[in-house]
Amino acid sequence: MSTFSRQDQLPSLPVPPLVETLEKYINSASALLTPDEKKRIEKEAHDFQHSELGAQLQSALENRSKNHKNWLEDWWYNVYTEIRDPLAPYVSFGALNTVYNCVNGGQISRAADVLYHWISVWDKIRHGKWPVTSSRGVTWDMDQFHHLFSSNRTPHMPRDTIDRYFKTKEEGDTPCHVIVCCNGCFWKINILNQDDDTLKTSDELFNMLQFVKDNSSDECSGCVSKLSTSHRDVWTTNRDELLRVSAANMRHLKDVESSILFMSLVPKNGGNNHQKLMTDALQDESWFVWQDKSVSITVYEDAQVMVQGDHSNIDAIVLLQVGDYAASRVRKELWHPQKTGSDQHFEFPERLIFEINEPLRHAISQADVDFYKSKQLYRARPVHFFGYGNDLCRTAKLYTDTVVQLALQLAFLKTHGSFGPVYETASTRKYFHGRTETVRGCTQQFVRFAKALTDEKKTEKEDLKKLFDSAMNAHNQLMADCMDGRGFDRHLLGLKQTLTIMNKGCGPKRAIPKFLKDDTWKRTGGDGNFLLSTSFIGYMDNEQPGTIGYVAAMRPDGYGCFYRIGKNRISVAVSDWVGSRSNIDAFCGNILWALDALSPFLTPAQKL
Repeated sequence: MSTFSRQDQLPSLPVPPLVETLEKYINSASALLTPDEKKRIEKEAHDFQHSELGAQLQSALENRSKNHKNWLEDWWYNVYTEIRDPLAPYVSFGALNTVYNCVNGGQISRAADVLYHWISVWDKIRHGKWPVTSSRGVTWDMDQFHHLFSSNRTPHMPRDTIDRYFKTKEEGDTPCHVIVCCNGCFWKINILNQDDDTLKTSDELFNMLQFVKDNSSDECSGCVSKLSTSHRDVWTTNRDELLRVSAANMRHLKDVESSILFMSLVPKNGGNNHQKLMTDALQDESWFVWQDKSVSITVYEDAQVMVQGDHSNIDAIVLLQVGDYAASRVRKELWHPQKTGSDQHFEFPERLIFEINEPLRHAISQADVDFYKSKQLYRARPVHFFGYGNDLCRTAKLYTDTVVQLALQLAFLKTHGSFGPVYETASTRKYFHGRTETVRGCTQQFVRFAKALTDEKKTEKEDLKKLFDSAMNAHNQLMADCMDGRGFDRHLLGLKQTLTIMNKGCGPKRAIPKFLKDDTWKRTGGDGNFLLSTSFIGYMDNEQPGTIGYVAAMRPDGYGCFYRIGKNRISVAVSDWVGSRSNIDAFCGNILWALDALSPFLTPAQKL
């Protein structure tokens, strides 16, 4: 079975019934609302359900689904590409990998290994040999692997475009080069041997990368990649100016934007401090990453490695999966290529020299200033829990992911004394070009359990266990529904998008439904207002966390939580924003407390 052979057999993304979506929204929001507020939105939702507008929007969306195997796809990309904030730290994800050890003087040997294994994945995908992802026997969509390499989010106003240059061997010619930036100098490296279309070896890549390092003077201060860190409208203007200055700039920009991936060799050590590494994974220095690329890899002098990507084009789990694949195959020690025979000869990299005028020099300087200001706005912390992991939860016949979800909410409650709207990622990749749906994890069942657990009036153990089981089951059902395409957030987004299109026509303008502009809409998480934005990013191999990645929290006063699960441990990457009511240190401590507090429930009821 080739990588993309099952694509045409995948089912279309369904449109849920309107009544089901509205009932699920009311049920979810009720966990955070007063009885009077619940009664109000029930009436508003009921009125919409039975209105002419509700019927028209649902019918239009169902008709769209007949002509689009994924009715959401274009709109979903538009949601991302209409964001005008700088990609980092607002959209991009960053990741470190705990498998990578520091090696003195190991930058080039590590970079050559890392690059070789990443392009090996590119080659497998190109030839249809990358394995198809499946879950519980169900084949998942592989389109994001087609998007992973040679993709670029190109700035435009009012909306960026996502340009994809990759083609499989069957589809035709595809870019076969990577861009390496060293000391602010850009180099184009072809990764295929011209005579037989095979990948260059690690030894050959070592020699090419060593040549790059030996021939790159310090041009960091004027590095063009800094421009990509700007506000998207500013970057649009500066990119246009870059193109206007010379035809050479146009060629070089096309080389960068179509490249398989972007790699930086940077003149500093990364170190082993995971807290600092985690912060730097999203934003280290302004020239290290070409922000528009779906894959950017930074390799430090001491062989530490970071990976960053554009979240609009792919979901983080895809990048992290490939990152783990590469890291597991990289040599841990310093090595040098064999200096015999043809290995001494290599294809020389091509230097790309951008022509910069005075306005662009000023823009680069300003981008630098803005980048370092934004780096002060967020924080990131690793949390490692060793009390239990997947083994204990499986023994208790419980999903560890759901246990972690309850723990994160308990930690928020203990930190802030209140409940908040929660987002968890559910994958919809069982459907054609599926991406994600929102699991709103703060359920009425969880609220009842959390209140009983934290109440000074102690609840009987058996009653607590029943409340715990009820909260677990409610969350599991939400996840199952969302993965089946029966969540409600994406459906409501589709209805709003349909209304926007209708209102562009010649007919009378229709008002947005009342419940979607009620103050309770945003207070319960609507329009991305989740105080906890969370995602399970994979199981660990050999109790090593591996790739730990994160994005910034959705709200200024919220947290981002992205976790991996081992047999006997759980690791969480936590992010928040500086200067708000969030308290990342207290919250991280309370995650450990909450996971420990749940341990008595992770055994069969009769053993309590």
